[in-house]
This record gives sequence, C-alpha cells and structure tokens, in this order.
Amino acid sequence: MGNVKIYAGLVNGDLMPIIEDRTSEEIVTAFTGDDTGAPPTSVTIEVITESGSKVKIYIPNSSAQASVSVDGKRV
Repeated sequence: MGNVKIYAGLVNGDLMPIIEDRTSEEIVTAFTGDDTGAPPTSVTIEVITESGSKVKIYIPNSSAQASVSVDGKRV
C-alpha cells in the first residue's frame, strides 16, 4: 500500500479518514477520476508556509511512493 493518508480534522479533535491504505495510483484516480483524456502522471499538493517555505507533496500515478520536498529539496 501507499505511504499517504489523508484525514479531516473534526471539531471534537478526532480525525476522520478520507484516504488510507491506498496505492499512489488509486489516490491520483480519486482526485482526477479515470476519464480525463490524457492520463495524469501525478497529483501535487503545494503549501506555502507562513515563513515562506514551499512544501510540495508529490503523488505519482504509479506504484512508486509519494514524496515531499521543502524549497525544492526532497526530505
């Protein structure tokens, strides 16, 4: 299975699972659907922190693991 879990934070402090125990391919399909014309190669989630750092979460449309980079450097 993949290395990505996506949760929703609830007002009572609990976390509601949205995506867990899925491959990278299944996660990309969940975001994009399977009828997109040209197939997507990945989904990237980008966040700019308050300090200005750019954090990217890259989820490939393959069996490879997702990865994270901060300011262009893979962590």
